[in-house]
Amino acid sequence: MAVAGQRRRRKEERPGEIVEAAFEEFARNGFVATKLDDVAARAGITKGTIYLYFPSKEDLFLATMREMSRPSREHLEALTAAPQGSAMAILRTHFAFEYVQMVEDRRTREIIRMLLAEVSRFPDLADRWRAEVIGPEVDALRRVVRYGIERGEFRTSAAETFPHLLFAPVIMACTWRMMFGDDHALDGAAYLEGHLDLLERGLVRGEEMANAHLTPPASAGEGAPRSGAGEGTALPEGSRPS
Repeated sequence: MAVAGQRRRRKEERPGEIVEAAFEEFARNGFVATKLDDVAARAGITKGTIYLYFPSKEDLFLATMREMSRPSREHLEALTAAPQGSAMAILRTHFAFEYVQMVEDRRTREIIRMLLAEVSRFPDLADRWRAEVIGPEVDALRRVVRYGIERGEFRTSAAETFPHLLFAPVIMACTWRMMFGDDHALDGAAYLEGHLDLLERGLVRGEEMANAHLTPPASAGEGAPRSGAGEGTALPEGSRPS
């Protein structure tokens, strides 16, 4: 029974091990040049084992991208599942998290780089990525905007139609870091505050501005960056998106 339990645990862990190996190979070689034989060798399995979990290299690529972006997706889902309190506080909490997760984390930057390099050449991959990952995240941000409008905190704006506008500065910070590294580093904390200030001034109704900096809701999750009344939102010490 102990041996059977160990085998069961190994089987359950194997997809994650394959994804970890695939990430390193995709990051190193790109989608086209990556060989499943190399992924299998890195994971310590046979090539046929990969096909037990992932029908094709395209499926493995998308599964890898989804797994690497899972923390950001789950954080946003937790904040928007049953929103409470200030909508601006929700955005502040999420974007403070995103700058640490997306700009500072090398793995997430590699995802952005790979997607920019690969999906335009593979329309099917691009469509699946948009439908399975980007679409739900855009919808979640839209829910925050609509929630803010419904509670009278946000004014009606293009952000309801194009929630992508809210996220664009994060992508810019990622791109800057990928292009220039630490040679022309941005001040991460100041950049984040600038982003949040632009959001607040663009979204919050004039009479609500004084109440926009509310304590983020409990659903943000333990360990998420928080900002309270009168406090600036800053990245944890030592984190400098660039």
